[in-house]
Amino acid sequence: MTKTVVIGLDGSNWPLIQPWMDSGALPNLAKIQDKGIHGTSRSRLPPVTCPNWKCYSTGKNPGKLGVYWWERIDTENQVMELPDSTDFDSPELWDYLNDQGQDAGVINLPMTYPPREIDQFMVAGGPRSREKNYTYPEDLEQDLEERFDYRVHPENVLTSNKDSQQEVEMVHDLLRTRLRTAHTLLEERDVDFLHVTLFHLNVLQHYFYDGEPTRRAYEIIDEELEPFIEGDYNLVLMSDHGCTEINTVFYINSWLEENGYLSTTSSLSSRLHDVGLTQERVAGVVRKLNLEQYIRPLIPRSIIERFPTNEGVVREEKLEMVDWANTKAIGSGQGLIYVVAEDERERQQILNDLEYDLAEAKGLNGQPIAREIYPREDLYSGGHVDKAPDLIFDQTPGVHTSEAMGTNNVMSPPTNWRGENVPEGMVLLHGEDIEPGDLGEIRITDIAPTILHWMGHAIPEDMDGEPVLDAFKSDSEPAERDVETRRSLDATEGRQELDEEVEDRLAEIGYLE
Repeated sequence: MTKTVVIGLDGSNWPLIQPWMDSGALPNLAKIQDKGIHGTSRSRLPPVTCPNWKCYSTGKNPGKLGVYWWERIDTENQVMELPDSTDFDSPELWDYLNDQGQDAGVINLPMTYPPREIDQFMVAGGPRSREKNYTYPEDLEQDLEERFDYRVHPENVLTSNKDSQQEVEMVHDLLRTRLRTAHTLLEERDVDFLHVTLFHLNVLQHYFYDGEPTRRAYEIIDEELEPFIEGDYNLVLMSDHGCTEINTVFYINSWLEENGYLSTTSSLSSRLHDVGLTQERVAGVVRKLNLEQYIRPLIPRSIIERFPTNEGVVREEKLEMVDWANTKAIGSGQGLIYVVAEDERERQQILNDLEYDLAEAKGLNGQPIAREIYPREDLYSGGHVDKAPDLIFDQTPGVHTSEAMGTNNVMSPPTNWRGENVPEGMVLLHGEDIEPGDLGEIRITDIAPTILHWMGHAIPEDMDGEPVLDAFKSDSEPAERDVETRRSLDATEGRQELDEEVEDRLAEIGYLE
């Protein structure tokens, strides 16, 4: 059977890369686009790495997974939950392959730390992975580091789009190493399926959007694609979401406070922000002194996260600012709002008011902040809808919604970030069974069922996605074979007991700015 390889280009989409392909800068990508079938993969809201890589790997919406973003605000208990791999309530694509006797390898899929046992190997991915104990089996870690100088994260973390040449080069090296490691393991190990994600690609897009550091990253990826194209593999390139240039930074919590939904008080972090003592400024000093590689391992995340970002107070620290008795709603980043209410009737009234007021909010260019606004029940289904944010809005392209508190701004032009996520990502399938052409738009949850069908397997009955049969040639075996369904695996089948303690690196790379 032909091996199947999925290469995940975090945050990629055609509007970003097509001009480079047309100019000849990305010849391998252009080649497989011409010989394969390509289209738009629409992510689930919010269009973010977490949860969308897991929406891909499970074929399910977040309501069946129990995770919606990098954080969850529990308004009843007034605490914040920060998910890791153990919080996702579903088997994944590779579990079904293992169940059918096929081996799989997974490299750098976000939200896979701590790694778990699968038949072959799992190398946990950033941004929430440590630089130790990140592989299954455990001895693979030493092998990767000795042979490839493998790292989960760059040695120096990119936190700015200025004075960042060294950090950008480290990201470029990381992307190259990731693909070379993946191809070597694919050739050496008897795997039927391999997935590798290039997460730090989207870090570059956030800071530089279509600038030279991002273009060079794609040129490196294009160069390293050659052995995958020349090999006898079924190839899938995909993203978890797309990206576009920012024109407006929308501070959701400042807007909520201005409109009477949120009440805040000062805190240690807000006072640090007022005097300009932020994570980025501290990191800039450390970087200029070339001390990051020595200082960062010695300072616990709990200390770093006491400091605000340039945008304001984030993460657990922002809850210290909330005057809960006088608050009706709290915002997270990228379009999520949690309601604080005594009962369902009050909750519905607050939701109605929020939807009306938010629909009137305009960005700096006069366009609406939200192109669509949804109560959670309209977006999600499954056993974990009660964990979802109460209101979700699809940001108008060009809007970056910041979760930060402690700033007087409701709107501002972009500063450190140039690119923000959008739901319209990309997908490309290449192989003998594939009908070349334009696939149009599919859902990110359709990709796993399509791969399973392509590889000759039945589709779990609880997946939300469906196989995209239009991708296959009419006389090919997957096109002629009936789509079959099967029972679902229990979420814990085949899994090992996992560590509970996870070091969170999101703030280090600026991913929550």
